[in-house]
Amino acid sequence: MVRSPWDGLHPLQWLSSNFVHGDFFHLAGNMIFLWVFGLVVEGKLGWWRFLACYLGVGVGQAMLQQVLTLGLSGINARSGGASSAIFGIMAMAAIWAPANEITCGYFAGLGWMIRTGTFDVTIGLWAALYVGLSLVQLLWGSMTGLLHLMGTALGAPLAILLLKTGFVDCEGWDAFTIQRNGRPSYSGELEKRREYVQEVARRRERDEEVRADRREAFRRRLAAGDATGAQGVRHSMVGYDGGFPLERDELFELAQGLDAAKAWADAAAVMEEAIGQYPFGTDAMRIRLATILAGRLDRPQEALHVLDGIDPEMLSAEEGVLAERVSRKAREMVAKRPPTP
Repeated sequence: MVRSPWDGLHPLQWLSSNFVHGDFFHLAGNMIFLWVFGLVVEGKLGWWRFLACYLGVGVGQAMLQQVLTLGLSGINARSGGASSAIFGIMAMAAIWAPANEITCGYFAGLGWMIRTGTFDVTIGLWAALYVGLSLVQLLWGSMTGLLHLMGTALGAPLAILLLKTGFVDCEGWDAFTIQRNGRPSYSGELEKRREYVQEVARRRERDEEVRADRREAFRRRLAAGDATGAQGVRHSMVGYDGGFPLERDELFELAQGLDAAKAWADAAAVMEEAIGQYPFGTDAMRIRLATILAGRLDRPQEALHVLDGIDPEMLSAEEGVLAERVSRKAREMVAKRPPTP
């Protein structure tokens, strides 16, 4: 509890006073209000930033209370509870989400007539009602009203600072944007979302149609023996989620066709693709790829790496001789090159 100011300053009380309550109903009431408004603020900040703001307002209010009344006697300036901190959180919620609604329940009874129900109140209206009530309490001479207003006065500028610096994003639902542009429409946002989803679906449908057409064009060119034209069709599909997949026979036929057409770079790329997807039974293609890399593309180190993936025992005599010849040539090329610095 914050003591009377003539006892001096007590910094520890600035923090501890926020956790001291008069009775169970005082504590329960504060926790209900903290739950209602804290959900909004914590949702924007995260738990530890929310805790920092909550304690910052509570500690700041208690400090101001002792400092401003320091040395004054004859007044009862003692206080305790989380109300000031919660009023600060309420002010932050009212600035960041004034149009959000709170569902309140009521219970009313008169004799044998009992009525229960719920009603909705916006956070902005609720905050305004309680700030007005605190003003009435202050004018009535109650210290409680002053403490509540002090918490509000600390929470409001903190909320504005975090909003204006871009630390929180209220997505157009903050008090300043609503005052400038009016209250956002849920139906308008839903309509925009629906249009976006429809546009994405149409774009995907168009992409699928293009992919199907190009896939058929690729097959026609490959069947006609135009491997370079077929590869050109594949290159044109790069912007469509990587194009279309090829079956094993198509990859191997394309690689052989590009090799025959002396399109060495494309042939090597397709061979590497085929070996990567279908590593078994590709020793002959590995030898041919190494030959192209070393003899045509001047990439002997890569050729040696390709040959390392071959099991010599699985090669025929002729394939073994060819693999050794390519390996020897690639090593000689590597040896003749100057060492890299």
